This record gives sequence, structure tokens and C-alpha cells, in this order.
Amino acid sequence: MQTAVDVMVSGKLGNALVVADGVARKLHAGGALATGASLLSVPGIADRIAAHPFAAARRRAELAAGLASPLAESVGESFSRAAFEYLGFEQPVLQHVFNDHDGFIGRSDCWWPEQGVVGEFDGKGKYVDAAIRGGVTPEEALYLEKLREDRIRGLGYGFVRWSWADVDNPERLRRKLLAAGLRPRNRP
Repeated sequence: MQTAVDVMVSGKLGNALVVADGVARKLHAGGALATGASLLSVPGIADRIAAHPFAAARRRAELAAGLASPLAESVGESFSRAAFEYLGFEQPVLQHVFNDHDGFIGRSDCWWPEQGVVGEFDGKGKYVDAAIRGGVTPEEALYLEKLREDRIRGLGYGFVRWSWADVDNPERLRRKLLAAGLRPRNRP
């Protein structure tokens, strides 16, 4: 646990959130963290963060621990959520299930219900890694993903996809999110 806290206080928010999400997944799998609970509620984590001598590092670690979720399924999702925070967008609901009149459509990486926008982080592995594709060809994986997206759009929601290149270029990611209909939260 100390190593995780060390990363959360010393790294950028993206790195801190990757580690925090990993800790949340592990604790959740072991029954020690409820799905919506904060890592700050885990004995020892808040105390270790509070003991750090630098206020900025404590704030970053508290933010990462507060945002951590066992539902983040990839490093790309964690880095994306850090970018959303940096850009001033609301944090999405993770792994939301969508259904239509034909039944189950799938889960989305990100869902902003108040703004009616679905988001997907598209890492390359989804299309080229045979284990992730579930035995279908890359072409079939792309086609099935297109059908899934069309069904979700058919529910009347906005849809946005981004990749590592977008996460690495926050201004480009911001433009994509805005074009999909997302608006940054109002800050006091």
C-alpha cells in the first residue's frame, strides 16, 4: 500500500490514477472496497497521504484516491479520466450497460448521463489483440464495434471516441468532447 501512496503523491495525476484504480480493483476483488467507495476510506491510505510534507502532493494524491474506481478496465481509461479532470469535465459513469428493443447492446467505457454522451477510449489492442477480440478477425471486430456504436447512437445519445494520441494532446481531446456535446462543469 505504501508504494501506491508513494506514486500517488509523487507522480502526475494520470500516473497516480492508474495506480489508484489498480489498488481499487484489487481491494474490490478482495471484498475490501465497495464499488462506489473512495480509497480514502481504506484504513491507512488517508493517513499515509496526510503525512506527506507537501500540500500539492497531498492534494493530487487525495484527488486520485477520491477518483479511483475498480470499474476502470484499462490504463487508457485511467489516463482519460485524469485528462477529463484537467480539462474540467465531469467524471463519467464507468462501464454503463446499454440495452435497446433488441436487448443487450454492450457496456461503454464512459457515460455522461446528464449530457447524454457515451465515450469510448479506443486502444489499438481492441482491434489487433486476438485475446481481446474474442477470436474474431480484426475486420469483424471493427464491424461489430460499428454496429454496437450505431445501436447506442440509435438511443439518441451523443458518442465520442478517443485514443492515446488524444489523451496525449489535451486540446484535441477537449475539442472531441465538445463536438460530442459534452460541456465542462461550471466552476465557482
